[in-house]
Amino acid sequence: MFDDLRNRFDFFIRSKTKFSRKNYKGETENPESDYVYDILSQFLKPKERDFLRVLDIGSKNWAYVGGEYRFFRQFSPNLELDGVEIDAYRLYSNLYSRYETAKFYTKGLEGVNYYPDDLLNISGEYDYIVWLLPFVTPYPLERWGLPKKYFMPEKLLAHAYKLLKNDMLIVNQGEEEAEIQKALFEKLEIPYKSLGIISSEALEFKNTRYGYIVKRG
Repeated sequence: MFDDLRNRFDFFIRSKTKFSRKNYKGETENPESDYVYDILSQFLKPKERDFLRVLDIGSKNWAYVGGEYRFFRQFSPNLELDGVEIDAYRLYSNLYSRYETAKFYTKGLEGVNYYPDDLLNISGEYDYIVWLLPFVTPYPLERWGLPKKYFMPEKLLAHAYKLLKNDMLIVNQGEEEAEIQKALFEKLEIPYKSLGIISSEALEFKNTRYGYIVKRG
């Protein structure tokens, strides 16, 4: 209970003040971006079209946006790539916020938008959705500093599915979370395909990752 009170207070303060150092500068190329490009190449097969709309859920500082942009831009000259992050004003030890950091990684990418907002406020339709490491158990959410009221995996998944036109790639951390994700699909009667273990030579993680494809169209 104390942890949640602290998280609620801290989240309120950072959301209201939006404090951050400005003009973040980092490495433009990173293995996280290459990793995302690789897993998208393995599991999504978009068809070429005049316009493509893509959503990334839980973008954090969106350091990997370059990989997503590179992948989807191959299939359309007109790409709208939106990222949504509910805790965009969380500060790093260098006093840059996720939001300010994301501005650096999205700079110069035409059609890319970073929204510091709740997924439930996102509307419209997206051809493809990418969702890396959704919170399906409360502990990781609390450790990341979010209030418990934002733990709503069933509601968020149902909303994401409403936004979807074609395919959604979801990646979970660990076998336990993957099993919980599977149960959520089945409870909501959302059609899915298990991809098993997700791996890439671009980047290795301590905990095994598992993937699912959700198909709408």
